[in-house]
Amino acid sequence: MFETDGGKIFDKVSKINDFSFSKNTTYGLGGTAKTAYFPKTEQEAIVVFDYLSEKGEKFVVLGCGSNVLAADGVFNGSVICTKYLREISLKDGRLCCMSGVTVGQLLSYCKSKSLSGLEYLAGIPATIGGLTLMNGGINSDHICENVTSVRIYDGKVKELPRENCNFGIKHSIMRDIKCIILGINLSVFAVPREAVEKNVKQRLSARHHLPKGKSCGCVFKNPAGLTAGKLIEDAGLKGCRIGGAVVSESHANFIINEDATAADVYRLIQLVKERVYIKYGVKLEEEVVYIGEFNDFNG
Repeated sequence: MFETDGGKIFDKVSKINDFSFSKNTTYGLGGTAKTAYFPKTEQEAIVVFDYLSEKGEKFVVLGCGSNVLAADGVFNGSVICTKYLREISLKDGRLCCMSGVTVGQLLSYCKSKSLSGLEYLAGIPATIGGLTLMNGGINSDHICENVTSVRIYDGKVKELPRENCNFGIKHSIMRDIKCIILGINLSVFAVPREAVEKNVKQRLSARHHLPKGKSCGCVFKNPAGLTAGKLIEDAGLKGCRIGGAVVSESHANFIINEDATAADVYRLIQLVKERVYIKYGVKLEEEVVYIGEFNDFNG
């Protein structure tokens, strides 16, 4: 049974009906979920997790929605949105971040405290919880190198040291279990504030070449020793289009929403995978996370 105290906390949690994925993801696509919950504290997040789990209801956890593609139509479940879990503190030389802290908020805090080591994240439209879940980063820099521990809830609050997180290419153990990330501890080091600001500017400048328009970022993981974007480009797929979804002319690992549906994007992803496999025998694996049901597309 849902405990009385938990019920009292649950009643205080902000929620909305008919949550729009198109308004809450960087792709700007997808249908709706019947309900979305917006916890502001770890206890509220735990109570919502317990409530939905006890009901046996399907749910997804969503931060900035920067690496997801939600299906058109109605998602038969709920959303736990972490974007209000945004406290940061410094303890024993480590940053303690709640999962909804954004990259922008994190780097502003680092500038104010003259802390370095995370500037490579500059410009990534994500929360720290989402980045940790996906072991996100850029080029050879990934957040697993800074993570010292992750606090999760899977029915019990657990503190996972980095070595128990099973970090890999766009992967962590949190993707394999039913849980919600509550907080992340990150290693940083002290430098003059000017150095942090300079590093952030350099990282942002290096991202100027990335495609403009609505996207999820890179769609595919890089295969071992290869680059997904180069494989897609060499397969002659730049500019390939299905409906309003198009493979970017400037970076082939981006699929841009040009008045697309989620189904358009999904079908184009499957087409790209098929063409690259036929030409090179390489099976591309999606980095993007799907929400809802998609129909397979052949040819």
